[in-house]
Amino acid sequence: MNDILQKDELIIKEVIEAAKVLFQRYGLKKTTMEDIAKFVGKGKSTLYYYFPSKIEIFEAVIENEITELFDTIEKAAAKENTAHQKLKVYWQTRLQKLQKMCNLSQVLKEEIMDHAITIFNLKRKHLHEELALVKSFLIFGIENGEFCPNTEEHIDILCRVMVASLKGFEFSKMQEFEIEEDYLHHIDFLIDTFINGIAAKPASV
Repeated sequence: MNDILQKDELIIKEVIEAAKVLFQRYGLKKTTMEDIAKFVGKGKSTLYYYFPSKIEIFEAVIENEITELFDTIEKAAAKENTAHQKLKVYWQTRLQKLQKMCNLSQVLKEEIMDHAITIFNLKRKHLHEELALVKSFLIFGIENGEFCPNTEEHIDILCRVMVASLKGFEFSKMQEFEIEEDYLHHIDFLIDTFINGIAAKPASV
């Protein structure tokens, strides 16, 4: 039974990776189920066994991208000893991943609008996971004395604002606000300002 499950998982992973490459290369509409099947060296009947339609494969690609993002953040943050660094890892990884996804989004730009509700629902499904992750970093910072103790309500609001701020970096918003594409070079400044504020430090006596 385990061997069968592992085989199924491997095939599903291969299909998702193949679809991601083909969608980025040719777009969603031009990529066929047959194209994906050939790319992974399987028959169409095998493909339909795991995914009844191309849209379901598309959804799996987006779901996989989101899951990989959080896995990467959690593993990288676990190596850091301060909340400050954990938050930097979160921001940097989130923005880098977003930049890569923007490349895919550009190819699928018009087609994605046809499935905007599906994508919105997938992102919303993982929103609570992202909020919980950021909240854990803030609580870690309070417990080790990096951040001032605060109420549960304030912690909740702060983590929501931080997540919302990053969602503002989505491709369309970046263009709207004329944010330069190499904004990642300013990650230290952005994080330090968000955490420490913009007030000038008092001169030392």
